[in-house]
Amino acid sequence: LLSIQMGRMDVNLMRYLEGEHFRVLVACEMGMKNHEVVPLALLAAIAKIHRGAVSKICGDLCKHSLIALERGIKCDGYRLTVRGYDFLALRALCARGVVGSVGNQIGVGKESDVYVGGDAELNDLVLKFHRLGRTSFRRIKEKRDYHQKRKNASWLYLSRLAAQKEFAFLSALAARNFPVPKAIDVCRHVVVMGLIDGITLCHVDQVEDVPGLYHKLMSLIVKFASHGLIHGDFNEFNLMLLKDDKIMVIDFPQMVSTDHHNAEYYFDRDVECIRTFFRRKFGFDSEEFPSLSDVVRRHNLDSELSASGFTKIMQKDLNKAYDEGDFNAHESDEYEDEDEEEDDEEGDEGSDMETIKEEEEEKDEKDEEELEDEKKVGEKTKKRLETCSRFDAWLEEASKQMEEVVKEEGHEHVDIITHPHQTLPSVEEREYKSDEEETPQLVDENGDEVKEKEEKKEKRERNKKRTNQTVGTRSVMSVGSTIAPEEVKRRVAMELRQNKEKTKLRAKGKQSAVSRGRKSNRDTIGEYAGWDF
Repeated sequence: LLSIQMGRMDVNLMRYLEGEHFRVLVACEMGMKNHEVVPLALLAAIAKIHRGAVSKICGDLCKHSLIALERGIKCDGYRLTVRGYDFLALRALCARGVVGSVGNQIGVGKESDVYVGGDAELNDLVLKFHRLGRTSFRRIKEKRDYHQKRKNASWLYLSRLAAQKEFAFLSALAARNFPVPKAIDVCRHVVVMGLIDGITLCHVDQVEDVPGLYHKLMSLIVKFASHGLIHGDFNEFNLMLLKDDKIMVIDFPQMVSTDHHNAEYYFDRDVECIRTFFRRKFGFDSEEFPSLSDVVRRHNLDSELSASGFTKIMQKDLNKAYDEGDFNAHESDEYEDEDEEEDDEEGDEGSDMETIKEEEEEKDEKDEEELEDEKKVGEKTKKRLETCSRFDAWLEEASKQMEEVVKEEGHEHVDIITHPHQTLPSVEEREYKSDEEETPQLVDENGDEVKEKEEKKEKRERNKKRTNQTVGTRSVMSVGSTIAPEEVKRRVAMELRQNKEKTKLRAKGKQSAVSRGRKSNRDTIGEYAGWDF
């Protein structure tokens, strides 16, 4: 944007702002729809940019007063400023190719600032920035109807509503040949209109035809009322006189309907403002002036534009009055609509049959695929069963061989296969069993007893040697650590060293309220260090 530095509008900074800066500004605007201040986390989520980058961008924007940091008790957040809102509107208008430059400030009011500007081809334009919420005009809810049923609303949002309303009035009035500026475009709180080559009536000192100008203005008030509108602020500050003694009307946000409950008061006030101005400025006083009761209403422009005072009930009554003269037209439209609905139903039935056929074909394809999957699963299960049967056969053969080995050694059968870690019975158990079952009654003679004792000793020695050799594998279980103690000490020392080297992670972005308080206390203590009390 080209700019001429004058007043408070300096847009040179827009040349150095990048897309991410405007992305954060838009995120702040969106967050302020339901937040007084927008936290940093919410800004990052809406803008879809990393939180650290958003924090840095917010710092740059705060430096240039495009947003403001608000520190609260519960949380800290950012607020979009008027300058930031101006930049967003100008960037959007530049992207549309409507505005190419911003120049000097040519007007200041209680609700707006007016600047001269130009398009891409440097044709003259007027940029009207609505500034609701100034200290000189804060009773918006009483004076304007922008709030409607809202209890609270931000000044930026109300300024946007005012701009949209004025743009709608300008477009509708220009289409009906009212002397108003040409409405070009609107974006947020900025209305772009054509530049008028004239001066306001308050700065006019001499007029050739004072009575003619007076009657022009009064007829213009009546023309507004015949269309169902009352200007509401029809005075010398909102009237411009052109070179050809033509009148141009400006400033329309306060227009009301002739059905407003205070419509007569506003109409008489507009008439009295003109009479007072001509009496004071030109010494002209006329007894001819209009009243609202004498005006014949011919159009309903207030209903089209939803002017203040035209309620929904009035809209319904107006629609009934329009429909009283031609009921058959509405009935014929209804019959036509019913015929169209029947045709649509027939078309829908044909489409339903096609969809049913397609679904059946899809089901057949799915059945074939399921059968193929089942065959594959059956083949896999057969292979698994074959491997299991082979393993069972091998187990049977191994168990038979072990039984034969045990029988040859003269021991009882032990199910070693099923219990691979089980050992043979001890020597004493086998000896007592053999003594009870096989040994005959002892001979009373001493010689035979001695021989039997010696034989038993020999058998015990042989069995001890055999029992030392275990049958099958034994599981070895260890309670102690298998890692060397030196290695354990080294690992513990390494973990302690790493824990010491770790630093606490700090949250990115602005410091919390608690850390700020601690820092301020630390600085206060440092200032008084070394003082003697």
